[in-house]
Amino acid sequence: MFHFNSNHTLTKAVIIAAICVFSTQFGVTVITPLLGEWVKALETRFFVVAALIFSAFTIVSTPLGIPGGILSDKFGRKPLIVTGLLLFAVASVLFPFSTDPYDWIFVRALQGAGAGLFFPAITALLADITSYEERGHALSVYNIGLGVGLALGPVSGGILFDIYGLFMPFLFCVAFALLSVVLVLLFVQEPEVRLKRKGKGLSLSESGKKALTLSCVVIFFGIGVAAIMGALFSLFVTQNFELPDLQLPTTTEITIRATGIIGTILSAMFVVFAISQVGFNRLMKKIGEIILSIAGLFLCACGLLVLYFATSISELFLMSVFLGAGLGAISLATLTLASKAVGEGEQEREGRGKAMGIYYTVFYAGLGGIPLVCAVLSDIFSSARLLFLAYAVLLLILMFVVWHVGSD
Repeated sequence: MFHFNSNHTLTKAVIIAAICVFSTQFGVTVITPLLGEWVKALETRFFVVAALIFSAFTIVSTPLGIPGGILSDKFGRKPLIVTGLLLFAVASVLFPFSTDPYDWIFVRALQGAGAGLFFPAITALLADITSYEERGHALSVYNIGLGVGLALGPVSGGILFDIYGLFMPFLFCVAFALLSVVLVLLFVQEPEVRLKRKGKGLSLSESGKKALTLSCVVIFFGIGVAAIMGALFSLFVTQNFELPDLQLPTTTEITIRATGIIGTILSAMFVVFAISQVGFNRLMKKIGEIILSIAGLFLCACGLLVLYFATSISELFLMSVFLGAGLGAISLATLTLASKAVGEGEQEREGRGKAMGIYYTVFYAGLGGIPLVCAVLSDIFSSARLLFLAYAVLLLILMFVVWHVGSD
């Protein structure tokens, strides 16, 4: 299914990158179905506390994005990738030993430090080793790893917590992160030219500036959808839906409680995200990155409108299909567009880490800032449904803005 025109080394590097991003996203999202259980004991402002746990990750990762990218330009991609993965592993070790929500805020911040170093370096590496023609293909494989990690994290967190307790989900996180470190150290090679980088400043053409700006604007509001789901969805469903316990076949004697059901709904969203990548990559070659990003915004708006009107579990699963497809389109389109903002010449490549650092700085600003604002508004107005509606309208307006700017 995935074939590159270069060589076996390129294919191996892309697959390892997908494994690495899988391990990080599994560690990030494994906590999401547990937020309702952990925080609902707080009698006041629990939406804000839950959002702080979620957003501590991005509060730290946001200011590290550009420095992390610059460091990867100067010292190489692999040192930053490995350091970021090790920070994820350490955070996963600390999680089950944390005793209250404010400890979890600290551990999530440690994960955020790992992300700030890891993501600009890993995506810059993929851009370094691929041509324009291969770029979308490689990033779609990368996004499949990301989507699978996002998908398995929530369902694993909910079910493993229900069956085995708090420690088991995070043991898996540690194992995946350390496996990724070993694979990078043993099997990933950077292009020789990357070893001579001097950390020159980023210089973009007018078309490059436009591409990077559009990709940043779209991903800021697009990733806000995932942020809202991660921070508020578990609590919203717990408050507004009566989720029955599901008894698995009697031979297992296992009951999946509400956390497992919520995790399954979130995982369904990211399964759609992952499986849509192959089709979206082919579609992107025909319609371009900007049109695909507009389509993603529309799909996300539809998903939020379904969530606004939802009254049943089946409607929540329908919502997950729309949001998963929308986020998949937005992620692939903006990531590819941002990676192409820097030219293919050796001098331009010197600034690719910084360009991806800018992209991920905006990415994490949306991931962290949007749920905090929404959480405060949810507490003020005592209604998450209105926020879903308002955000859907915002995305529809953004569609027309991107269309207008992108067509100039």
